[in-house]
Amino acid sequence: MAKNKSLWRWMAAWPHWAALPFTLGSSLGYYFAPSPFPWLAPLALAWPVFFLWHATWTLYAASQFRATALIGLAILTLTWPQTKGWIHLNTETGHEGLLRVATWNVHQWRNASWTDTEVTEARMQQRALDLHADILAIQENRLGSAPQRALEAWYPYHTEHMDQGLQIYSKYPIRQWNFEAFEASYPGHRGFVWADIETPHGLLRAVNIHLVTTTFVAREAEAERDSAGISTSMFRGAWKLTRTAKIRAEQVDQILAWAAKRDQPRLVFLGDFNDAPSSNTAFRMRSWQDAFAQRGRGFGSTYSGLWGFPLRIDWVLFERDWVAVDMRRVIQSDSDHHPVWVDLGTAQP
Repeated sequence: MAKNKSLWRWMAAWPHWAALPFTLGSSLGYYFAPSPFPWLAPLALAWPVFFLWHATWTLYAASQFRATALIGLAILTLTWPQTKGWIHLNTETGHEGLLRVATWNVHQWRNASWTDTEVTEARMQQRALDLHADILAIQENRLGSAPQRALEAWYPYHTEHMDQGLQIYSKYPIRQWNFEAFEASYPGHRGFVWADIETPHGLLRAVNIHLVTTTFVAREAEAERDSAGISTSMFRGAWKLTRTAKIRAEQVDQILAWAAKRDQPRLVFLGDFNDAPSSNTAFRMRSWQDAFAQRGRGFGSTYSGLWGFPLRIDWVLFERDWVAVDMRRVIQSDSDHHPVWVDLGTAQP
C-alpha cells in the first residue's frame, strides 16, 4: 500500500520536474540576450504557460502538505520579475493627466481578411481620432490612404511617412524630427522615427518604434534555414522566433546606444516592440517606466493574432519624471493590434 502511494506521488510530481528545465530556460531568456543563447527566446515567450503550470502544481503540493511545495514557491518567487510584466491589477487614480500619448499598429488600415476596405478604413479612421491623443504614433500606416490623409488634416503637425509606415502626429509644434536608420537594414524595419515636440508642459522627444516582426524571413535567412535542414512547421516557427529575436536584440542595442549618448529632451517610447513582457527586450528596456506596470489592468493584451494568447507587444515607456495617470487599450476587431493610450502626468518629487 505504501509502495502504491509513493508511486502515485511520483506520477503526480513528474510533470513538474519534466517542465522544470523549460521553466528555467524561459526565465534565463529574460536575462540573457538571444545572440549567444538563441533558443531561450521562444521559451521566454511561453513564460505564462510555465508560470501557470508551476503555480497549479505548487497549490496542489501545498494542499497535500508536501515539502516540495516550497520548491515551487521558490521558483515562482525567483521568477517574479518577469511574471509581473504580464498581469497587473492597478486602479484608477482619479487624477487628470497633462498629456495624452497613444500608439497603434493599424495594419495598413485593413482588417485581417483584407475585405470591406473602404468600410474598414472609415471605421478605423474614426477610432484613431476618438483616441483624442495629443501625440499619436502610428505603425504600418499606408501612404496615400484616406485615414493617413485625414490624420494629417486633423493634426496640425506631423512627421513624414517613413519606412514601415512610421509616422508621428501632434497637436503641438514639432521643433525637429528625424529617421534613425538601423545599422543593419531589414526589409520593412530599417529604423525608428523621433520628434521633438513643444508641449505646454515642456519639450519632449517622442520615439516611434516598430521592431522586426516574427513573421519576417529574408531571402538569406530562408537559405540559412534550408541549409540547416529545418523542414517541419513547428521547427520552422521556432527557428523564426530565434532568428527575429536576434535581430530585435541588435535593434534594441542601437536604440539604447542612441538614447545613452543623447543630449535631448525627455524621452517617450511608443510603438510595436514585437516582444513579450518576459522577453530580453523588456529586461533591457527596464530603465524606462512602463505605463502598463503603473496603470494597466489584467493582461493588457494588445495583439489578437495568436489564437487568444494574451500577448502585450505594444508598449508606452517613459522617463522617471513622468508618471502614468491612466491608460487604456481600445478593443477593436479590425487591425491585429489594439490601440493604446496613456495619460501622462508629472511625477511628484
